[in-house]
Amino acid sequence: MTRETAALAVLLRKAQWLLDDLAYEVAAGRARESDLCGVADVLDEVARLLRSESRDETPFVVDSSSEVPRTTVEPRRAGQERNLGQAP
Repeated sequence: MTRETAALAVLLRKAQWLLDDLAYEVAAGRARESDLCGVADVLDEVARLLRSESRDETPFVVDSSSEVPRTTVEPRRAGQERNLGQAP
């Protein structure tokens, strides 16, 4: 896996947990404008990287036999807000 594809994989995981958290907050009526903008910024970056990868001459293949970098998410404590647009 190249450095670029690893960065894309990590960003896709980040977007995944941000969207999961945001869906929960929206359903509960607690989403803030800053949450929405932060997630939108991450999704813009995902779109940019995906478009960049699709323009490459070589096919985009992720070797599933190799270890994929994982992001860690700190559990949220009661009363603690988390800025959804930034990594924990």
